Amino acid sequence: MTAAGLRTAASLRGLQHRWQRLAARERAMLLLMAAAIVAATLWLGWLQPLLKQRGHWQAELPRLQAQSAALAPLLRAREQQRQAQGQHPTLAGLRQQITAAGLADSLHIEQRDGRWHLRVQSVPADALWNWLLPLLADPAIELQQLQLQRTGDANMPAARISGNIVMAANGGGHP
Repeated sequence: MTAAGLRTAASLRGLQHRWQRLAARERAMLLLMAAAIVAATLWLGWLQPLLKQRGHWQAELPRLQAQSAALAPLLRAREQQRQAQGQHPTLAGLRQQITAAGLADSLHIEQRDGRWHLRVQSVPADALWNWLLPLLADPAIELQQLQLQRTGDANMPAARISGNIVMAANGGGHP
């Protein structure tokens, strides 16, 4: 055995001898204090940080769930748009969109020279923009001309729009 090993063995024997000389009550108190130190160390170093993290996520989770619920329709719409981008826009598809938006009576579309010509007649402004803006966000459709004006009484609470819109497939090709 090395000198360091001999010293360690001698120290351990000395501690064992001292332990044996202690009264049973003193040994119990020392064991209890050692257990209390181990428990406090576990509490401060392990359990308390876990409890803080749990409290943080209990507060954060409802907010994240609400954000997820709010973003889900947008993600579905974006996925539908991606799927639709694989398809080229058609006159029939635009007519279906116009009908679905409830604008079939006041928005007329026809195809001339490879472009779509839309004639708008007294359409509620919000309904027109709700239909037109997502359509123009499609990179496959190019807005070539937009001539709109407010029609009707200027004091009406809801504006109405009339005019002409010309669109084409991106690059001016035939839709």
